Amino acid sequence: MKLTIALWITTLSVAVGQQHPTSLCEFDGFDTNSKLAETIKAGDPVVVNRLEGDWTCGYFVTRKGASQGWVRSRDMRVLDVDPRPAPAAWVGTWVQGDNRIRIQNSKVPGKLALTGEAYWHGFGDNVHSGEFAGEAGPVGNHLHLEDDSCKIDLALIGKYLLANDNNMCGGMNVRFWSVWKRR
Repeated sequence: MKLTIALWITTLSVAVGQQHPTSLCEFDGFDTNSKLAETIKAGDPVVVNRLEGDWTCGYFVTRKGASQGWVRSRDMRVLDVDPRPAPAAWVGTWVQGDNRIRIQNSKVPGKLALTGEAYWHGFGDNVHSGEFAGEAGPVGNHLHLEDDSCKIDLALIGKYLLANDNNMCGGMNVRFWSVWKRR
């Protein structure tokens, strides 16, 4: 999957005759304050990591998987952020592969009820899982939830949720950090 996306990015940049940066595009992790963009051609979300000249190093999420790489900055658009989305904007089932985050209105005014489940698939039958549940109130377009030792941070950016966690939300290699789309 990563190779397919990397080839797509390389093909895109070579096709237009521009030389991409020689430095490595190394994604250094999710931050709910990151900028989020979409590729203009495919509409795939990109977490913007850094800029180098006319190029952006980003983390791409496509139907075929996720990978990091360079793309011409003009081939994507940064998404507008509503600094104070209505609570209803959060509500729904958000997906990332087999993983789910469900957000519903809470009976407590100003709060949302959240549940999440994520999986890591290793070799053979080796599957690790993680989950969280709780209620929290959004602050602007951010939401922080703690469920025992699991800490989840979410940012609502356009039609996406950008998530980060503290790596304590389940079995080995189970993470909620990613770009989530509403189902």
